[in-house]
Amino acid sequence: MSKKKESAIEEESEATVYEFDKAEVDGGEEVTIESAKDASSEEYDALSAKYIRLQADFDNFKRRNADQGARMYQEGKFEVIEGILPVLDNLDMAISAQKDEGQRQGIELVRRQFLDVMAKFGVEEYDPAGEEFSPHLHEAVMSKDDPDNVGKIVAVLKKGYKHSGKVLRHPMVIVGK
Repeated sequence: MSKKKESAIEEESEATVYEFDKAEVDGGEEVTIESAKDASSEEYDALSAKYIRLQADFDNFKRRNADQGARMYQEGKFEVIEGILPVLDNLDMAISAQKDEGQRQGIELVRRQFLDVMAKFGVEEYDPAGEEFSPHLHEAVMSKDDPDNVGKIVAVLKKGYKHSGKVLRHPMVIVGK
């Protein structure tokens, strides 16, 4: 760089520093470098606190979004599973009504495939035969005179299904009285 340009840059930077050192605020107060540092420190602290709050709000937003996404995924999965359950009921009826052994075995294979897929999603059959009746776990549709099994489940009309201990569909049962 030429000596002229260097001296012009030095003069310009000295003038800027001088102007800043003696600059006046709108109120007519004189601002020094020290008072500007104090003001910028306060402004920095305020902006820093605002940034921290915004970061915390954004982290909370991300967490809520992730929770909501997981909840929506579970609800969607349960809707699909509940749609498949009547198909399994129909396969059970087809198996019990089938007289031809070959066809019955074919239907059983299809049913087993459905159950395998549902097991991958954590769904399991719930057969409460012989258990004590609980209105929270079972749906009683009939009662039958059975002095040996009073208050117990005598027969299961429609199987129930659970996922992680949560009942997806209550089994329809006959209760002894």
